[in-house]
Amino acid sequence: MNMNQKKQKLNKGIGIAVAILLALTLCITIIAFSVSKRTKTPAGTSDGTSSTVTDIHQTSQTNATTGRTEDPNEPTDAEEISFICPVNGNMIKDYSADIPVFSLTMEDYRVHCGVDIAADAGENVLAAANGTISKVEYDPMMGQTVEITHSGGYITTYKNLQTKLPEGIEEGKEVTAGDVIGYVGDTALVEISDSPHLHLEMTLDGENINPLSKIKLESTDSSTDYED
Repeated sequence: MNMNQKKQKLNKGIGIAVAILLALTLCITIIAFSVSKRTKTPAGTSDGTSSTVTDIHQTSQTNATTGRTEDPNEPTDAEEISFICPVNGNMIKDYSADIPVFSLTMEDYRVHCGVDIAADAGENVLAAANGTISKVEYDPMMGQTVEITHSGGYITTYKNLQTKLPEGIEEGKEVTAGDVIGYVGDTALVEISDSPHLHLEMTLDGENINPLSKIKLESTDSSTDYED
């Protein structure tokens, strides 16, 4: 066998070896890819299941009417909360957040972001719904004040109370509808010329609303009942 024949035989052997090596590499790659595809867990899950658009909508939904993000676990507007009248009495000043009304004490016209319900001094003032007392303070203009935060974005504020409050009425205390949280007084300097009364305010998501849109006034005089 001459030198050329030896070189040809060597090259042929090398070619066969390279072909076999490439074939083995391809087989190994295909097997590894197949195993990886079967065992790979989709991102964002731990059990092999993937999140869906339905899951996202079930977790958080936006009310198209109010623009509020709603949790499906929270009560709906229709069932979220019911209020009771915090004191029996006659309304002596209506809610007027847009149009100024005359102030007997200040002798001028100003907006009135609540309702004034006249009652005997010392009459019990009740929590209008379940909630947590979020503020207890003496307002220089509106007198002794108690604020209660409720579910659904509602807050009720009770002003012109007597300075002496029932024992245990303090910030952070949870109350139930009907619990006594204060007494009718005359501590509001800007309403001192009016008879003793409860000045009641209500907000929804930080915006003032008419309390009597949610509360039926338990009047001592049926002729003054308010209907929204």
